[in-house]
Amino acid sequence: MTKAKKKELTALETLKDLISRNREFDIIDLFSDMHPADIADLIDELEEEDRLHLFSLLDVDKASDVILELSDTSREQLIEDLSNEKLTDIIEEMDSDDKADIIAELSDDQAKAVLEAIEPEESQEVQELLKYADDTAGGIMQSELVSVRKDATINDAFQAVADAKDEIENIHNIFVVDETDKLIGTVPLQSIITTKRFTPILDVIDEDIPSVPHDMDQEEVARLFKKYDLVSIGVVDNQQRLLGRITIDDVVDAIQEETSEDIYRIAGLGEDDTVFNNTTESVKKRLPWLYLNLITALASVLVIGFFEETIKLMVALVFFMPVVAGLGGNAGSQTLTLIVRGMALGEITFENAKRALFRQITVGIANGVAVGIVIGIIAYFWKGIPILGLILGLAMIISIFTGTLVGALIPLALKRLRLDPALGSHIFLTAFTDAFGFLTFLGLATVFLKLFHL
Repeated sequence: MTKAKKKELTALETLKDLISRNREFDIIDLFSDMHPADIADLIDELEEEDRLHLFSLLDVDKASDVILELSDTSREQLIEDLSNEKLTDIIEEMDSDDKADIIAELSDDQAKAVLEAIEPEESQEVQELLKYADDTAGGIMQSELVSVRKDATINDAFQAVADAKDEIENIHNIFVVDETDKLIGTVPLQSIITTKRFTPILDVIDEDIPSVPHDMDQEEVARLFKKYDLVSIGVVDNQQRLLGRITIDDVVDAIQEETSEDIYRIAGLGEDDTVFNNTTESVKKRLPWLYLNLITALASVLVIGFFEETIKLMVALVFFMPVVAGLGGNAGSQTLTLIVRGMALGEITFENAKRALFRQITVGIANGVAVGIVIGIIAYFWKGIPILGLILGLAMIISIFTGTLVGALIPLALKRLRLDPALGSHIFLTAFTDAFGFLTFLGLATVFLKLFHL
């Protein structure tokens, strides 16, 4: 067990002991030196009735940081239980993007009450941010930033940073705009510190730092951060006017969100589904996909039923049916995972899809031959039936090749239909590889049994 894990367990045990003895001042003292993320981890581990009580012991400033770090389940419970006044005080301490994220989770009545209670200027900022889709650059940006006019000097920019230090955290770049707020360029904070004070700001603009349109997908934004090693980027409207900025912490959250979403969709789960969700809600979200899986699984049953006479003639076929279908499905899953990941990272596009498809077909053939030879030999020595080894080997080659091909085609087809490439793709793949694997194996067996009059 790592030191960090030991420390975490010790803090949790200590907290539970203090709760049992109702030592509120000691709990406040325990929280005083802890990072908000660590406090959130502890609160997540508690029973529901203790969460609100513990959260209420935090001062407003720390509570505004902790609530953002809580799990979705804990945060939803706290939001539901907190008074509008307390919720307003907490939200007022947040950056604009975090304000918008939390208010978006509120009920209509709560959201209206909070927006009316916070400062009018802040309320307007949040309402502007709420207009953008959650998964776009506008949806993850914050309004707080430092900007100067194009005729400013380094000294002016330095003063702007000093004036904003209490209002804006993590100032990485200063944005340069013209008289109409159109973004001209970006100056890293390091340049402000290391350049002579009365140098024109235009002389130190970093032309390698791009900006992004407000409607750019957050996955594209994340790719830009990775490509250019960015920590902050400006967001502009259709007229290139500066709207806000995106910082690296927003991008990390977006990457985590997109990754979870892809994993959930591959398995046919809702993106907000968790192991702690209400039972009824979880059943409603998962049952349609299970019904779809049931319908597709019946295709395999029909295929097997069609070859009932063949199975009677060579009962040994039954032992190897799951092997053929399973290996084809696994080969397809490998390819499907690579393709979905490649598309998510922008590595695979429709322009280079043919090259990727050809590579996967080659891999599928090679793997199919390698596995087919081995399983054919195993079947021959195990059952002592030479024709069974031949049938199984050929079926395995075809099944793995086809599984690999379909694993590549399904996400590409979904993307062409403007759907998420991960959307239930694993269910469709499994349905196909199972049915096709049985069809290939039993079909070859029927042909060879008739050919050799067995």
